[in-house]
Parts: sequence; structure tokens; C-alpha cells
Amino acid sequence: MEAVAKLNNYPTSPRKMRLLADLIRGMEVDKALGILQFNPKHPAVPLYKLLKSAINNWEQKNTDTKPEDANLVVKTIMVDGGRVIRRMRPAPQGRGYRIRKRSNHVTLIVDSKTTNIKKQAEVKKAAEPVETVEAVEAPVKKTRTRKPTKKTTE
Repeated sequence: MEAVAKLNNYPTSPRKMRLLADLIRGMEVDKALGILQFNPKHPAVPLYKLLKSAINNWEQKNTDTKPEDANLVVKTIMVDGGRVIRRMRPAPQGRGYRIRKRSNHVTLIVDSKTTNIKKQAEVKKAAEPVETVEAVEAPVKKTRTRKPTKKTTE
């Protein structure tokens, strides 16, 4: 069973956050936590906390199993643009430059490896035909051939 954690309106650009999200996508949770804990980029701290939150959410849903035994994996992580705060900065000759202070929304889904494998097996079984039907050969149609024409030379 999967668990979701969301971070809304975090004040850093989505491009910077996506660099870290691409690092941990599809990884095991323990490995991802280690990477985020020692990464020098500033969005690593809130992403680390978000991953811990997703693990705790998974624990709340699955009280009977421990996260260490379940082989948790970062199933999906999406970084979308949030609100943009626009400011003006004075520029030469009476003009103004626009400053866009971007923010982002991060959605992180954690799932156990065992449920992923079970779901993939179910999908494969559903895709296979239940009964195999032998292909019946269609009769070959005879095509007409042109009769040779007689050439008359006079």
C-alpha cells in the first residue's frame, strides 16, 4: 500500500528541486535518505523531511509491518511549479526589471517493493489470453493469370 506526502509552496525554483528529485526517483528509501542527508544543495533539507514524512505516513497505514522489512521505494516524485511572486527592480533610464521569485510543489509517493511485484504479476496475468485459439488457415485464393495474347504480324 502506498503512502503520499506533499510539500506546497516551498520557496525555491522547481528546476533546482528537480535536480534532487531526479537523484532519488526509484531508489530504496534508506539509500535516498543517505543521499539527501549529505547533499550540499539547499533543497535537500526539505526533501529529506518530506521523505521522512512519507515513510511515517506509510507506517500509519501499515501498522503490522516495519518499513525496514517492507523494502520501501520512492515510487514517484513530482515537482511542479507553484506560485510566482513578482517584484520590480530599478533599471537604467527609468525602466524596471522584473524579478520572479518562484516556488514549487513536491508530491512524493512511497511504496513497498513486494506490492509492486504483485501488481506487475497481476497485470501480466490480465494481459495474457485465457484460452489459446489456434489460427485457422484461410483458403488461398487463386488469382487469375493473363493469357498470353497472340501477336499477329501481317
